[in-house]
Parts: sequence; structure tokens; C-alpha cells
Amino acid sequence: MTQPSSSAPLQPDLAASDAAPSSAPRADGLALAFLAACGLLAAPLLFAARLPQGLLLVTVAALALVFIARGLLTRSFLPATAANWPNLLLLLVLPVGLWASTDAAASWPVIYKAIAGFAIFYGLAGLAGARWMRALPWLLIVVSAGLALMVLLGANWATAKVSFLPDTIYSLLPTVRLPWRPEGIHPNLAGSAMAWLLLPAAALALWGRDRRLRGLAAVAAALLAVTLLLSQSRGAWLGAAVGLLAMPALRYRRWWILLAVALVVGLAAALIIGPAQIVGAIFPATAAEEVTVNTLPGRLELWTRALAMLHDFGPSGAGPGQFEQVVMVLYPPFFTGLLGGFQHAHNLFLQMAVDFGVPGLVAFVALLIALGAGMVAATWRWPASTEPDAALAALTAGLFGSLLALAVHGLVDAPIVAPRGYALLFALFGMAAAASQQLLSPASPAAPRRDPSPPPVPTAPPFDGR
Repeated sequence: MTQPSSSAPLQPDLAASDAAPSSAPRADGLALAFLAACGLLAAPLLFAARLPQGLLLVTVAALALVFIARGLLTRSFLPATAANWPNLLLLLVLPVGLWASTDAAASWPVIYKAIAGFAIFYGLAGLAGARWMRALPWLLIVVSAGLALMVLLGANWATAKVSFLPDTIYSLLPTVRLPWRPEGIHPNLAGSAMAWLLLPAAALALWGRDRRLRGLAAVAAALLAVTLLLSQSRGAWLGAAVGLLAMPALRYRRWWILLAVALVVGLAAALIIGPAQIVGAIFPATAAEEVTVNTLPGRLELWTRALAMLHDFGPSGAGPGQFEQVVMVLYPPFFTGLLGGFQHAHNLFLQMAVDFGVPGLVAFVALLIALGAGMVAATWRWPASTEPDAALAALTAGLFGSLLALAVHGLVDAPIVAPRGYALLFALFGMAAAASQQLLSPASPAAPRRDPSPPPVPTAPPFDGR
């Protein structure tokens, strides 16, 4: 008697593993508690210029204890992201920048701002895998709409960079002065924030899973677009345009071909129009405050001073928050004027270099590259519209556009010098890291699937005696 045989290998009982006790509720609670602790402790650091030093140091120590406690509970000091090493390097250059500074009072707020951004980033990145991730797109849309309303009512719209926006539009807007910024939000800072938030809202309106989410995202995107237009921030306009053009490439792979064609057409149009006319449109010579810093000669003068400072203080930087002070003493400007008022280098990458030296610049660029690569990898297989992760994929594509908008705008301005703008950017980065990790998780429907069974063993054909 022969035993029945089967060529199929034994399969593991996947249902048994699914039925095993799960610690998901405990992990969800820990992720939410970690986010709450990071957010609450980071908030005072964003107002460091108005709070006593002792309170701020205690806050930083409490943040360190929160990370240590998380490490003891999860056996991981930091949530897993593609940008851990760049973030750690950014943290390590902070004491070097403080050592190089000659004015600790000016440098400490920048140091605290960077620590707050680190905490906010990982507080949100720690949500990856938790059930709270489903609420993340909704939360971002609601917060974006609220911030757009706050900017509309609280910005200082006294700007005259373009002629096609009449002053009567601004006179119709009511004015509300914020307690922490009674002079009003600067239009350039407002424009950069609106550009970062517009792109995720547009992506969720186009590709979100839930119809209600798409509708709410469309309303928020319209509000953000109007506020961005009123800011007259030409760098933010350009960054948002680049982000909107590149963002669909994560959804539609052949979009890269259209981008290449658009780039060729754009270069041809630029050659026909002429570089001088294009530069004149971006940096028009207007009156009042636009004559100096916001004109091309003013920016070029500041950029050359930053390069000279980088040559002299490259390894350590000149100290966080000291660009204007050092320029006025060692590299006096002529076109911008000896009265100062320019505050920073008006270039994101040069500002990082003069604040924290070449290591700080390398860490920041590596952070952008790591996050961007992670988002591209996470959306390589776009989930179907019926899958739970469809909204996260749309959010990731929109945040990829935000990253590009920052990089483009950062070539002509430094939109994260303000502590609240820095915190907003790193909150978006933390969301991008969490969404990317969620999409790349093996438990995600969007993750690449592999057959767990071993390949069949090839057998020789039966011998028939011939």
C-alpha cells in the first residue's frame, strides 16, 4: 500500500498567526502619548525669545526623558524613518553652532527651534502603523484651512511686488493682530506656508479615497490658493508651481515624459523671451521696501556675503541667528544699506551653512533627499481607490510636492527662519515619514507582495525505458 503524497509544500497557518493576541491597542496608545508629549513640550521652544532660559532648559530635559522612555518601552530610541541619520546629524551640529556663536542670546532661539522641529518630526513619524494614521489626512486638511484663515486675517499685506493685484483687495480684508506677532505675519513667510499646505490639499482633492475628504480638501485648497496669491511671494508661487507639476509623477509614471517635454518647452520659451525679462518679472524694481532686499541686486549682495562668510567660517558656521550681525561687522553691504533689516541670507541652503557650517548644510540636504526618496519608494505601487491606504498615498504625493516647493523657494529665500514656520515644515516632514513607513509596511495593501511558499523543486521527466 502506498502512502498518499502531495507535491504541494506545507503552508504555514496564517489564520493562526492572525488570531494570536495582538498588542496593537497598547502600541496605538503609546504612539498617541508620544505625539502628545512631543507636541506639548515643543510648543514653548517655539517662543524661546519670550520665555526664561531656565524653563526652556527644563523643557529640553523633559523632551530627552520622553525619548528615553519611548526607547525603553519600544527598544527603539527613534521611530524608524528614512531620515534618522540626517536628523541626528542636525541635532549634533547644534552645540557646534552654539560654540561658534558670539551672541548666545541670538543663537539660543534658533537652537530651541531646531530641537522643537526634531521633536515634532518624530512625534508624528511615530504614528506609522497606528490606527491614528487614518485620521492624518483629515487633520491636515482641517489645520490647513484654519491656518489659511489665520493668515488672511493676521498677515501684514503691506507689499507691492506685483501690479496686477490692486490694493483695494487688501483693504476689504479684516485685520486681526495675533498676540505673539502684533506686527502681522510677513507675506513671504505666509506665502511659503500656504504653498506647502496647498499641495497636500490638492493631492487629497484629486486622489483621496473618501468623497467627503475630497470635497473638504478642495475647499481648503481653494482657500490656500487665494491666500498664496495675496501673499505676492514670487518664490512661493514658483515653488508651488513646480510642486504641482511634479506631484502627479508619483501617481502616473508616464507623467515624467510630460515633465521632460514641459522642461524643454520652458527652456525654449525662456531663451525666446530673454533672461533679463524673466528676471525683471521675478524681481521688479518697485518703490518702498521692495527696492533693496526683494530686488535681484539686493539678493545677490546678500548671497555673496553669505558665500564669503561660508569661506571664512565653513566648518562651524558663524553661529545661529547671527547672519546680519556678522555681515554688518565684517562684510558691510552697499546696495542693501548699512541700516540692516535683512535678518537672514534669503537663501535656505546658504542660511543653513552660515548657521551650522558645512556639516549642517550636508545634513539638511541629506534630510530632503532621504525623505523624497522614501516618498517615491512608498508610492511606487499606488493602492487602488478602494484600499484603505489610498488617502495616505495621495497625502504622500502631496507632501512630495511640498518638499519640492520648499527646495525651489529656498533658492531665493529662507522660509524657515521663523520658529513657527520651521515647526510647520518639520510637522509635514514627520507626516511624510509616517505615511511612507505605513505604505512600505508589509501589512499595508500597497506594499509589494511576495509568495511565502518556496519555489517548486524541478523534477526529471519519467523514464519510459526507450
